Amino acid sequence: MGRAYTWRCAIIASFGCVLYGYDSIIIASTFAQAGFLETFKPDATILGAFVSTYFAGTGLALPIGAYLCDKIGRRYTILCGAILGVIAGIMQAAASANALFFVGRIIGGAAVALSLVPVSIYQAEIAPPELRGAMVALQLTSLCAAGALGAWVGYATNFSSNISFAWRFPLALQAFPALLLILGVWFIPFSPRWLMMKKRNDEAKVVLQRLHSDHQDPLFWEKEYYQIRSQLNQDETEQSHRKWHQMFTDKKERKRLLIAVLAIVSGQSIGAQTIQQYQSVLYIGLGFQLRTILLMTGVFQLCLVAGGILCIVAIDRVGRRIMFLSGLAGTSVLLALFVVCTKYYGQTQDKAWARAGVAVIMLFAFWFGATYLCTPWTYATEVLPTRIRAPGAMFASFLGTCVTIIFSQTSPLAVEALTWKYAFIFIGCNIACFPVVYFYFPETKNLTLEEVNVLFGERVELSYDDVSKVEGREIIEVK
Repeated sequence: MGRAYTWRCAIIASFGCVLYGYDSIIIASTFAQAGFLETFKPDATILGAFVSTYFAGTGLALPIGAYLCDKIGRRYTILCGAILGVIAGIMQAAASANALFFVGRIIGGAAVALSLVPVSIYQAEIAPPELRGAMVALQLTSLCAAGALGAWVGYATNFSSNISFAWRFPLALQAFPALLLILGVWFIPFSPRWLMMKKRNDEAKVVLQRLHSDHQDPLFWEKEYYQIRSQLNQDETEQSHRKWHQMFTDKKERKRLLIAVLAIVSGQSIGAQTIQQYQSVLYIGLGFQLRTILLMTGVFQLCLVAGGILCIVAIDRVGRRIMFLSGLAGTSVLLALFVVCTKYYGQTQDKAWARAGVAVIMLFAFWFGATYLCTPWTYATEVLPTRIRAPGAMFASFLGTCVTIIFSQTSPLAVEALTWKYAFIFIGCNIACFPVVYFYFPETKNLTLEEVNVLFGERVELSYDDVSKVEGREIIEVK
């Protein structure tokens, strides 16, 4: 029990992100497979639609995910996402016509809505404050590790003499992490904060003791329990007639929601996801051949994983603000360098510029992974109060998904029309986000989710020092 148990729960939940990470990158190598191109004969518009319908499925399912997260809990919502993930993998691998492939992509996107965001919420709600950033970062790093697996699977199957197997097997393999999650979800507890929202306080107390019994403060879990309970009771008293949609009209809640939205949207407009999905197109533009392209796709994912590991170590030490600001600045510089490399390769056809461009892309992947991959999702779940965490995070993810759909659908055409100039759009987005983060994003490092209220002019109903004054408090020993 204790910290090891908490990490085990976080790792099992992270398989919800493995599903998304694998699928988001395997589609990039699939686009380069001769058998896939021969089967579907897609033009630039269809390629964009194959990507954007996936995110459309995510967007359509997010409101359902918000409802389920509060209705049946974070745990069972993740289970629903895993079941959809299995169905999506089978449909995409079996498709021989655009219609079935599109349906499989939509269902796969819905699986993400019911797994990725609930996993972020779940991990934030079970983690102690000093490890919350690392545990949510684990989720996104797992996502990238799954993407690396997908990239190398795509590279390996390219050597197959069966061109149908070369693209169908990698797509079918995405059902495997979903199956593992279906099994693993029965070995993790309900979120203690969700249990208390449902007045299942005794169960919540047992879960908290199991999660945090070996904290350096031996009474931490008990203090946490009473702080959460007091905060939820006060919220219920003050807002007994409120509905979740009033997070759009209440000034304080609207501010916190807006910050969560900006955090997520900034991560979708930084350029990383577009590069990840269409990097094969970029490498073709730099004059590389198919197998080299697939190899570089795998290296790109390994750079993301390496950066993500650094993020796990750093995020709770340096804080969220530094991660945001250094990520925006660093990726902007690297995008500018990529523009230079691509421009001069186009003018000279000098392979040195092409190799330099690839090196910059790999540095971009590492720096994004180290600073920005995990930070927006960590921050969005932290700044939202428990009463609106699920619908607020889902709404922020919905708007982030809308941004992703726009870039996914337009990027193939934009790259054809603008070539290297397209990168300036992402540089502009990063420059616009920098002052917003600097002036409006408070630091949440090492605060409990309830203590974050103070940063937004609200109060913590019960401090840890006041726990001893709570009437009728008792410790439940867990055997």
